[in-house]
Amino acid sequence: MSAHQKWKMSAHLKRGIIVWILGFLTFLAALNTLYAVMYGVREHADTPFKPYLVGQIIGEIKIGYYFWISLIATSAFLALTSIVAFRRLPDPHLFWKIDRLEEGIEDNAETIRTTQISLLKDLEDSRKAREDFMGKMNTTLVDTRKETLSTLEKHDKAIQETKKSLQETTREMMSGLEEVHSESLQQMNGFLKSATKETHIMLEEAMKKQMAQIEEMTKRVEKLEHTLLPQPKLSSQNTPEDVKGIGPQLGKELRALGITTVAELITADPRSLAEKIRAKRDKIKHLQTTAQLLMIPGITENDAELLEEAGITSRKELASQEPIQLSQELERIAKAYIEQRRLTESEKPTIEEIVSWIRHAKI
Repeated sequence: MSAHQKWKMSAHLKRGIIVWILGFLTFLAALNTLYAVMYGVREHADTPFKPYLVGQIIGEIKIGYYFWISLIATSAFLALTSIVAFRRLPDPHLFWKIDRLEEGIEDNAETIRTTQISLLKDLEDSRKAREDFMGKMNTTLVDTRKETLSTLEKHDKAIQETKKSLQETTREMMSGLEEVHSESLQQMNGFLKSATKETHIMLEEAMKKQMAQIEEMTKRVEKLEHTLLPQPKLSSQNTPEDVKGIGPQLGKELRALGITTVAELITADPRSLAEKIRAKRDKIKHLQTTAQLLMIPGITENDAELLEEAGITSRKELASQEPIQLSQELERIAKAYIEQRRLTESEKPTIEEIVSWIRHAKI
C-alpha cells in the first residue's frame, strides 16, 4: 500500500471520527433546543432555570437565552457536520473554526451570565429601595397618629377646663346675687339661666363638631393603616373553607359539628375532631397550624408551609423566634423546595419579611 493510500485512509478515518463527534454534538444541541421549547411552553421566557447539560458551567440562565443559544449551536454543529461529511479531504482550518466557534459560545455565555448578575443586582437594589420607602411610610404614619392623638387630648383638656371655669364663674355669680334685692335676684337668675342654657348649647355644638372631626380623622388614620400595612390572609371570622386544604365535603362535616369560623377551628381539640370526622389527627393539626400562621400579616400559604416545615406550629412559637436563626433555617428549607421545583427564587422570604412576621406575631 502506497503512502498516498495510507494517508487517504487515515484522512477518511479521521473525517469519520470527526463526523460522528459533530453529529453527536448536533444531536445534543437539538435535544437542548427541544428541551428549551418544551420548558418555555410551561414557563415564561424570562424564567431563570439551570440546564441539565451545561448548568454546571454557566449556572442559571433565562429560557429565552437558552433556546437561542441551543438553536445557534445546533445550526453551527449541523453545518460543520455537513462540511466535514461532504468534503473530499478534511479542511485543515476546520478545527481552528470549531475552536473559534466554541470560544464565541463561551464568550456569549459569559456575557449572558454577566447580564444576569447585573439584572439580579438591579432587582435587589429596587427591592431594598421599596423596603426603605415602606419603612419611612410606617414611621411617618406612627408619628402622625401620635400627633393626632396628642392634639385630640389637648382639645379634650381645653374643653374640660373651659367647662370647669364656666361652672366656677356661674357659682361665683350666684353667690354675689344672693345679696341683691329679691326682684333683682329673680331677674338676674332668669338672665343667668338663659345665658347658661345658651352657653351649654354652644358648648354641645362645639363638642359635637370636635367629635365629628375626631371620628373623621380616626377613620382616615385607620384607612391609611389598612392601605399601607400588610393584611393577614385570614381573619377569625373567615369560614373553614377559606383555609387551604379544606374542601366542600370537609367544610360540611365541620359545620355539622358547629365549627363555622376559623377561630372555632383553631380552638377545637384535634383528637376530638379526628374521632368525629373522616380526617386524621395530623391533618387537622396541620390545618390548624396553617390557619394560625395565615392570620399573621404578610404570611402566605408558601410561607406557612416553610414555617411548619421548620417546626413552628403556632403564633406563640413564631413570636419567640430569633430572626437570624429562623432565616437560616428557612433558607435551608427553601433551597430544598426550589431544587424540587415546589418554590421559586422570588417566593423565598427575605430577612426583613421574617422580622416583620415575628413583630406582628408578638402583637
